[in-house]
Amino acid sequence: MHTPISRRTVLAASGGLAAGVAVGPTALSTAAAADPASTNGYIDVQLVNITDLHGYLQPPADNDGGIITGAGGVKLQVGGVGYLATHLKRIREGHANSILCSSGDNFSGWPYYVDSQNNEPTIEVLNALGLRFSSVGNHELDKGTDFLFQHMQDGHRYPYDEPFVDFVDSTGRRFHGADWKYYTGNVVYRDGNRLIAPAYNIEYVDAGHGRRIPVGFIHLTVEGCVEGPGFNCSYQPTLATTDLIAAANRSAAALQRRGVRALVVVMHQGGYAGPDFNSGTNPTGPAFDLAAVADPDIAAIVTGHWHCRFNMMVPGPDGVPRPVTEAGCYGQVITEVGLKLDPTTGRFVRELTTATNHAVTRDVPADPQVQDIADYWSAASDRLAATRIARQTGDLVRTPNDDGESTFGNFVADFIVWDARQDGPRATAEFGFLPVLPPKGRSALAGDLRYAKGTGAGDDDGVICYGEAWKSYGFDSPIVTVTMTGDAFHRGLEQQWQTQADGTVQYAPVAVSQQVRYVYDVTKPVGQRVDPATVTIDGQPLDLGRSYRVATNAYTVLAYDGYPAFTEYTDAVRHSLDHEGFIRYLRLRTVVTPPALGRARSATTQHAPSYTPPPQPGPHARPEPPASAPPTEPRLAARPGYRGVDHGVVWTECACPTGQHHDQPGMARVGRPIPAAWSSQSWPPRPVGSVTSAACVAAASARRYPAGSAAASASGGRSPVTPSARNASRCRTSASPGTSNESQATWAVRSVEPSGTGGTCRPCR
Repeated sequence: MHTPISRRTVLAASGGLAAGVAVGPTALSTAAAADPASTNGYIDVQLVNITDLHGYLQPPADNDGGIITGAGGVKLQVGGVGYLATHLKRIREGHANSILCSSGDNFSGWPYYVDSQNNEPTIEVLNALGLRFSSVGNHELDKGTDFLFQHMQDGHRYPYDEPFVDFVDSTGRRFHGADWKYYTGNVVYRDGNRLIAPAYNIEYVDAGHGRRIPVGFIHLTVEGCVEGPGFNCSYQPTLATTDLIAAANRSAAALQRRGVRALVVVMHQGGYAGPDFNSGTNPTGPAFDLAAVADPDIAAIVTGHWHCRFNMMVPGPDGVPRPVTEAGCYGQVITEVGLKLDPTTGRFVRELTTATNHAVTRDVPADPQVQDIADYWSAASDRLAATRIARQTGDLVRTPNDDGESTFGNFVADFIVWDARQDGPRATAEFGFLPVLPPKGRSALAGDLRYAKGTGAGDDDGVICYGEAWKSYGFDSPIVTVTMTGDAFHRGLEQQWQTQADGTVQYAPVAVSQQVRYVYDVTKPVGQRVDPATVTIDGQPLDLGRSYRVATNAYTVLAYDGYPAFTEYTDAVRHSLDHEGFIRYLRLRTVVTPPALGRARSATTQHAPSYTPPPQPGPHARPEPPASAPPTEPRLAARPGYRGVDHGVVWTECACPTGQHHDQPGMARVGRPIPAAWSSQSWPPRPVGSVTSAACVAAASARRYPAGSAAASASGGRSPVTPSARNASRCRTSASPGTSNESQATWAVRSVEPSGTGGTCRPCR
């Protein structure tokens, strides 16, 4: 083996710390990464990443993720796990130290054929692909931590609804779970603040001569995914998320204390960097925020969640570029990162890193083993769809009567109350409701259950089959019980009529459960059409000042449906996912009868406006949040508080407490010329706006506490990134974390700019 070159040689070969090459078949951290003399003597480590498969085992339709854009606008047809397996074998062939991982959202699939089978098909496929580990995505939490870890990971039976507790896999055996583990460093139980899974894992690579060197993988999950607004399916009131950057640096420090110096971040959070799947321009998003400030030992950041595709090199806090990549979704793309591990230091040589995104094209033979698994589960889902689960005595349809009621709407509202009442006294609902045709978003009532025999296999007059029931109601949103005042519920009923910008009135009917009765009057002004004196709950007048326990769909209380009053709730308890609970309800009732109408009644001869139920969405359809609601996916807007490029100036924001000599609380901007070698395309997060102040001014190169300070002694002179100081240099008058005597000292986190161009905040005044 040749003697490894020194870091100084690498820098000389690369011409200094220039920005990485971002466009082309392979992205290079520096020019040295393409120089055989520079790369000789190091241990090759290949990181292979996929993300957001979402159970798309069969090739997705062209209009459902099956087409991606490459260089020059070229369109490529992609996806399908059979083709994914073929490409993975080609990419990994000949690499002794090849590690396949996922950035999360492997399951909780959109396709019926996996969603209806507990998402077990996806796990069997990932086992066959040789996945080593995965970060927890938000959709991995759709059914909660017990389902994720006990069933999907460890293979214990899912005690939900016999006989559908688990399924027989393609080998004829009962589902045994994943052959790999899940990790996250920033999802915690609210009770005790304990992580739900380990924050990182350590893999060992072969260094030759019997020696193995550890590589640490740091795992992160999108912030806010369990707290509610912006996320529906993964809403988990008993969980919380913590700051991404703080979690990354905390895990990096823990690994370093264990002697692990080669680090990689695998995160279920991403960004956007243009349409080309193997390059990047004008990137923005949390992944790029993290890349700017996270620990320099982190050599690569592979991301997910945004369903975007990009491959870029981004300068870290020390100015050395490192790859930030995302591999799209539904098996569209495979990310390959080439890393060089120094056997002497145990660190990756970041200047020698390469990265490539490979399109999973369909111009290769599908791997027969993996394709057979996918085909087995598709056929199994057809058999499941034909399974008879209940009988019905009449039509359950969405067609409304004169008062806006329908048999199916009332039936589902009653189911919601039943489902909530299965989970004990605290969750027991007094009544429930369901938007039938919400002002925004999509109705959860997707189809009718008619008495007459349909076209599906197994159907007959009066028979309800598994598949038709699954597709008629729900989109994998949980049922919740919340505390809501009588006044809020009344105002929600009033919001069935909403005045539009053009002066017209939109009618957005709500189905109520059998406990509720009310009278409306469309001759009265909007907002005064439901007299609260006419509203009763179990025959008793609605008490506007009282708190009630109310069951509904999480999508509604989380502000997606467009009824502001229904978002006024506390003390949420989560129950079944809508699809699964509905199947159980039908099976246990055996025979169901359309409920009587008359829960809403007009006070006059004028009735509610007529409406036509929307057409049934496609089999993979889930609701998209309206533009005015909290987005499920991050929007392409920069967050205040991090460095960007603006009119030829690199700026750093500093923060001081409100009122301490700032033009805007907590903000100040300091400008410096852009380094000549720093490509704006490799780092483009755009500033939100211009803020100026004399209170925080850049001085010398940052990234260190004041010499001799307690913080400097505790940290070795290196400044940690903390949740309250993420993404920017900041100054404070309060004590720094972990210190007792820094109240008046200058304090700054690591500079987010390349070494030598950053600044330090002066004390706030």
